[in-house]
Amino acid sequence: MEPQVYLSRLNEILVQKQARLKEMLDLTRLQKEAIAGDDMDELELLIAKKQARMDAVDKLDEQFLVYLQGLKRTLGIKSLDELPAWQIPGAAELKENTAAVLDILREIKVVDDENTAAVKSRIAELKGKISQSNSFRKVSAAYLRPGQNLANPYFDQKK
Repeated sequence: MEPQVYLSRLNEILVQKQARLKEMLDLTRLQKEAIAGDDMDELELLIAKKQARMDAVDKLDEQFLVYLQGLKRTLGIKSLDELPAWQIPGAAELKENTAAVLDILREIKVVDDENTAAVKSRIAELKGKISQSNSFRKVSAAYLRPGQNLANPYFDQKK
């Protein structure tokens, strides 16, 4: 196969990957809104959708590696750093597409890190509430033992 064909296919795959990653970025931003609104059902749905996009990206990565290995084998190079020396049409586009993919991945990481911090904060808050609830339950149990007659013995009761 010609090197131009390999480069063309690699660029097509990177464009598809950019589209999937943009969808993931949108879903990650929606996750942030769901976390802020304490909508855990929506968050779960968004995570499932995001996982589907991640699976699609993994498949694209597998295809990318196949064509990349073919290109390296055809040109006899070990790294894409050696590609500009061959002056093949599409090499500059490959570099631009790769940079665009990396930029989107950085954006996803920033929003995902914010989401993780927000969820950890929410979990810590819930742990505190659970601990407080357990303490209250222990105090209540000390004063109100099961089987304890709470009726006042000085009031008449009809039999």
